[in-house]
Amino acid sequence: MEKNKPDWLQALEAQSWQAELIASGLAIYGSLSMGIYIDSFAEWAVLRFSDRILSILYFFMFYIYIAHAVLVISFITHLALRILWAGILGLSSVYPTGINMETKVYAAHFKDSLKQEFPDLSKYSMELDKLCSMIFSILCAMIIVLISISFWIVGYMILSELLLKIAPESVVNYFGFALIGFLLLYSIIGGLLTQGKIKDSKFAKKYAYKLNQRFGKLFYFFGYKAFSYITQTIRTNVTSKLFFFGMMGILFTSMLMAIPRFQKIVPYYMPKLYVDLNGHESRVDKASYLDKLENASILLPVIQSEIIKESYIKLYIPKYGREDEIISTVCGEFEWNDDLATQKNRELQNAFKVECAGKYYKISIDNITLKNVDFQYRRNLYNDKEGYLTYINADTLKVGTHSIKIESAYNGGEETSFQREIPFYKE
Repeated sequence: MEKNKPDWLQALEAQSWQAELIASGLAIYGSLSMGIYIDSFAEWAVLRFSDRILSILYFFMFYIYIAHAVLVISFITHLALRILWAGILGLSSVYPTGINMETKVYAAHFKDSLKQEFPDLSKYSMELDKLCSMIFSILCAMIIVLISISFWIVGYMILSELLLKIAPESVVNYFGFALIGFLLLYSIIGGLLTQGKIKDSKFAKKYAYKLNQRFGKLFYFFGYKAFSYITQTIRTNVTSKLFFFGMMGILFTSMLMAIPRFQKIVPYYMPKLYVDLNGHESRVDKASYLDKLENASILLPVIQSEIIKESYIKLYIPKYGREDEIISTVCGEFEWNDDLATQKNRELQNAFKVECAGKYYKISIDNITLKNVDFQYRRNLYNDKEGYLTYINADTLKVGTHSIKIESAYNGGEETSFQREIPFYKE
């Protein structure tokens, strides 16, 4: 087969390390930079979507954080090995024979043992070269997998939203479980038909390849051919144990890296945990104080500081998409008047939202409900997000510890009502 390759292709294969180094360096930079955008999307989604969509996105984001960690770890590992390879290659050019058996540094028996364990520097360089190329190929296959899974998840989200227009939510959920079950069962059956004694059975001979081929085309779409070339070439040239433990090692390390980042957004995606956030002053954290947020997004109601020195409390409540349905129940829907100018409609809409906030939110300090809270609707006050701002008179508060509570009609399917509690000290 090698004789059939054109000279230019063989030359490119021999110099593939150059392209790998460039691609790996760019990929590391891109992957590290991508983390900021993943976090931004995760925070944006919390404020934008309904509970049902967020429940799906919960698994999607878990997958995205692990996928991101896999890419970062793998590309860094590849680059580190390529640098090691370059060092070994340079050393081999200076000392082609490797271990110098003529040296008087060690005794003869020690040199013999060294040569036996490290016989050929050039061979070791070639082994590293093959390992690096294999890792880079696996990374390319991983990217195809990540894109394919993303396509399926986003596709299901769009399809489920369309199905909700003609079917109840329970039916749509069953459809999602059925789809996941079908893909898992299909892949498991296809995998089992290539393992152990069953791979030589009559049934396997007739259906094993067809099942795996059709699953690959269904799942990977246009990436099927490239993915199959990479994975099947590696799979048929390395031992099963090496393949399995290599993949499990990368996945385990990636999960250790991804889970701490993912845990920061978990409470915002699951309704029950979201309702529990800051439900009591003992659970409050720095996310409730504007001066401690640094440059983080505002995902919870905030006041200006834990220690109030001013004569007022500045309270900002972000608007959540998950509460839109409840808000509509409490306040109704704003009706756009086509006979009025766009600017006038927007003014009326903002006034409607302010009036609605007064009905929807209940604000209290030390369990005393505040009357006629003056809300202001803000679209771009913090991080280009919608929310409500109000200033509360603090002159009447005594010096000492107090607590401000924000309640709403949302309950996330729980029996307890939704509330936020923020303790503060009035100087």
